[in-house]
Amino acid sequence: MHQNIYISIISHAQEDLIINYFKNFPKKIDNFHIKLSILDNTGSQKLKEFTQQEEIFYYHDGIQRGFGANHNKMFELLSPKDEDIFIICNPDITLKPEQLKGLLENFIKEDIDIGAPRSYLDKTTNFLDYPDRYFPYLANFFISIATGKRLHYGTNDQQEYPQWLSGSFILFKPSVFKALGGFDEKFHMYCEDIDLCFRAQKMGYKIKLDTKNYIEHHSQMASRKLFSKSILWHINSSLRFSLKSKRIFGLMIAPKRS
Repeated sequence: MHQNIYISIISHAQEDLIINYFKNFPKKIDNFHIKLSILDNTGSQKLKEFTQQEEIFYYHDGIQRGFGANHNKMFELLSPKDEDIFIICNPDITLKPEQLKGLLENFIKEDIDIGAPRSYLDKTTNFLDYPDRYFPYLANFFISIATGKRLHYGTNDQQEYPQWLSGSFILFKPSVFKALGGFDEKFHMYCEDIDLCFRAQKMGYKIKLDTKNYIEHHSQMASRKLFSKSILWHINSSLRFSLKSKRIFGLMIAPKRS
């Protein structure tokens, strides 16, 4: 019996990244039927032609949405069944088929509600993209934006149960994504993954990092550029999460573990 795996990718004029990283991506891995799905925020003819050639689901309606709203729209369009798996995936991801296979098998075997693989910024140097993440306070955001120091990120690469997972690549049981109401669309960009995991933790869902399988995340680091639109979105989302979660006063410093 096969199982449908829906991979939701949003393009903000990122057609070159998608073509580079997802050209000839397999449509079937053992009993998993892989359904790449692209929502194009800008209407690229080049991307549309690529999806036609690769037989990939493509959608563009001319509406400019934020990160969470786009993936919520994709979930609505794809309408995955409870037995399927819904994956949020950035355009700047290298995903090897054998790693995806292992990740999916573990997700099912361990009955995980929300999961993610180990993420490397650079696999050749084993530079991890912070596997150990804790819910921040307002001060954490401002320290991070001002200095680049993420005190609420740990360094323990064996930590399997971080408080939240990065939205750059994250797996969901469709029933869980639906029960959470998807992403809060009031977050235009940034912190929507923290907010979703915060709500999921409160509802008792199992969130787990797979330390055996990995992706490479070729992060664009747009939110670190001062005076950019991205950093304004980051500040706005930081304030929104802190107020919504009532994590205004305090400072999270990730515990150091061997």
